[in-house]
Amino acid sequence: MSPAFIEKLSRIETLWQKKLRRAFKDKEPGNPFLKTVKIFSIPLDGHVECKMTLDTGSDLNWITVETLHDISMFNMMDRRHENIGICLNGSSLPSIGTITLRWKGKRFRKIFTTTFHVVDGVSIPWQVVLGAETIIEHDIVKFAGFGGKSVLVLPKKTKGKEDEKKGHKGRHDKHNEEAAANDANVEADKRAREEAGRRDRTGKGESSSGSSNSSKRDSNRKDSC
Repeated sequence: MSPAFIEKLSRIETLWQKKLRRAFKDKEPGNPFLKTVKIFSIPLDGHVECKMTLDTGSDLNWITVETLHDISMFNMMDRRHENIGICLNGSSLPSIGTITLRWKGKRFRKIFTTTFHVVDGVSIPWQVVLGAETIIEHDIVKFAGFGGKSVLVLPKKTKGKEDEKKGHKGRHDKHNEEAAANDANVEADKRAREEAGRRDRTGKGESSSGSSNSSKRDSNRKDSC
């Protein structure tokens, strides 16, 4: 095989590898309640990707100590020991403190601010848990009817929505301009009618005064004769 043919095959192979990587890049697991999120780290001045479990059976939001170390924010935790969680086996799940974090869904723009309880333990199978109250507050999960599928909602600005908003704003501004122009025309017409009425009344008054003076002059002439 010629060097040119080998080079062509190499380029084709590289192209297909890129397509395959792009097709399977950032694929989420099959579990619809396990999502990749980005938590903002103040010390790192950037976002760190973590796995968040959406748990409608939990009233509270949780994050592990290990995850706080991953985002370099363990020392920013408000330390306060509380036994406020209960596991499925009946054992208590202690919170060693709380921390308020800013996070967003992967490839989404809306940023959420949420307070998490910090849990310490060995081999915890999750990083972050988002509880029912926060899920309901932000409409993050919506359920379809019986037999339907749950729909995950992480709001973002899309080009279509932005264009739609711009179009709506443009129509609204145009309507306001047309309404203002119509009001101006109505006001101008009203002023014109009022001015015409005043002129008409003034003309009639002058005509009546002239007729009266003429009658008086005729009467004076007759008396003198």
